[in-house]
Amino acid sequence: MGDIMYKKLIFTSELSNDEKVQEILPLLVQKNYETEFKTLNEDFSLNEPASTLVIGTNTDESILCKNLNISFGLATWQCQSFRHIKTDYYFRQPYDILNLLTSIEAPYKNMKWLTTAMEMQFIAQAGLAYTKDRFDHERFTRLSEMAAEIMAQYTDLPKEKVQNLFCNETGYQTPKIDTRSVIFQDDKILLVKEIDGRWSMPGGWVDVNQSICDNIIKEAREEAGLDVVPTRLVAIHDRNRHNTPLYAYGIAKVFMLCEVIGGHFSPNIETSESAYFSLDNLPRLSVGKNTEEQIRLCFAAYKDKNWIPVID
Repeated sequence: MGDIMYKKLIFTSELSNDEKVQEILPLLVQKNYETEFKTLNEDFSLNEPASTLVIGTNTDESILCKNLNISFGLATWQCQSFRHIKTDYYFRQPYDILNLLTSIEAPYKNMKWLTTAMEMQFIAQAGLAYTKDRFDHERFTRLSEMAAEIMAQYTDLPKEKVQNLFCNETGYQTPKIDTRSVIFQDDKILLVKEIDGRWSMPGGWVDVNQSICDNIIKEAREEAGLDVVPTRLVAIHDRNRHNTPLYAYGIAKVFMLCEVIGGHFSPNIETSESAYFSLDNLPRLSVGKNTEEQIRLCFAAYKDKNWIPVID
């Protein structure tokens, strides 16, 4: 899925006995990454340094890789202190490595028209929020209309619909927040069937008067009929780095493990069915809301009581 062009991962020998590293190795191999454990010393070299990511635990390894123009990621969970270690990546736990490799590094690459329209709308929206000059107000309004025109031209959507979807907010532009309730029973994850026939974890936009946890509780009740208590954070994802299709605005997706305290499912205007699924028997997913990788991450967090959240 990702644009990150690493083909090989070298873990330093200090990580060879790390249980969490061993846990992600089959997943890396499954995605066709070559993996190896190696001791880094003065004789260390690579035939294809540009396509290799080295993951180590100390300053000397970081400096060596920098001198050889090799990307280096620090396994911070194995460091007592990394205050003065400057490197390419800082991994808080092994699943951060998988998260990096399965994310889209540059989601707007080769889409200059979209980034231009987004920047125009950002400037227009902020200008309309803060200007007190009526002439500037007219100029910012026109700038917003031009952004909508660009979007309409490239997406084949009517300009009016683009304005409703893309240009309908006021105030300083910030990412939206989407929450997903992660609910397990008998080592299976709860998914709800949406009206279009695809499946997702219960969730949706955070309402203006809701906190993240309040929204998780509300969505689980509305879409799955369950009363839940949010317990642990699984991940916060930048949606456009993990989900498709690409949206013209930022979205932070929050996944939280929840405990069920009551309730039962009833068909409603959003979902027609609910069921628990094992990881090897997932239904057709609504990938704009949750991918197999994100569900896999939820399984890993569910099984690990000491889980460290994955945050983009």
